[in-house]
Amino acid sequence: MSSKASSSRDLASPEDIGPAQKPATKSDTHNFPYASRPTLGTLCRMVPSATTKLLTQMRRGAIEYCVLSLLQEEDRYGFELTKTLSAADGLVTSEGTIYPLLARLRQEGLVRTTWKESQQGPPRRYYRITKDGKAALESFIVQWHRFRDTVDQLLDGGKHD
Repeated sequence: MSSKASSSRDLASPEDIGPAQKPATKSDTHNFPYASRPTLGTLCRMVPSATTKLLTQMRRGAIEYCVLSLLQEEDRYGFELTKTLSAADGLVTSEGTIYPLLARLRQEGLVRTTWKESQQGPPRRYYRITKDGKAALESFIVQWHRFRDTVDQLLDGGKHD
C-alpha cells in the first residue's frame, strides 16, 4: 500500500484499489456488504478500518429514526426490532445496541411502553411511538432528504438535476 494510504486519514489511492469497476469477489464482499455494488464513490476507495468507522457513524446517526419509523407501523418488542434492523443490511448487530437506544427514546418521551403476555415465554415490553416521536421522525425525514440530496449532488460532481 502506498504511503498516502497509510496516512492518518486511512484513505487508499486508486493504484492500491485497482479499477473502480472491477467486479468484487466473494472474499471482497465477506466483510464489506457494499463492495459488490458497482458504484464509484468514497466508500469503495477507503481501506477497511476507515469504511467500518464511517458505516458505524452513519448508523449511529440514523438508527433511532429507523426505530421510530418501524414503530409507526405497529407496536414492537425489542428483539423483534433487532431482527428487523439486522435484516435491513445489518443496521443493528445485537440486542445490546437496541435496548439502550429504546431506553433513551423512552426517557425522551419519543416512545412509550406496555407489557404484554407472550405465548412463548415471559411478558414482553412493547414500544409505541408517541406524538413527540412522530414529530421528531417527521423533522428527521425532511432534514434527511435535504442532507442526502446535497451529498448526492456533491458526489455527482456538483451537477444539478
